Amino acid sequence: MAAKVSDLEGLPNWPRMLSRAQAARYVGVSTTQFDKEVGEGRWPRPERRGSRITWDRALIDMVQDRSSGIVAPSHALANGPAADPWA
Repeated sequence: MAAKVSDLEGLPNWPRMLSRAQAARYVGVSTTQFDKEVGEGRWPRPERRGSRITWDRALIDMVQDRSSGIVAPSHALANGPAADPWA
């Protein structure tokens, strides 16, 4: 699913910590596809912040930069924090 113009209205004012729905919109896929890609290791694991599950937008950017070849793999984190809030 491609991002719709309405999905991008808040750019560049995305919050640093994204909900699941925001993170999916940020990378331009459905929440179902985002969950699948997180499970496959394509995107970083989320962080638990109190009762919220969030993704760090800067970490998503770092992972994409590495994938795109903008930075060498040694300069970008492959996965988020070690703790798994899904567990």
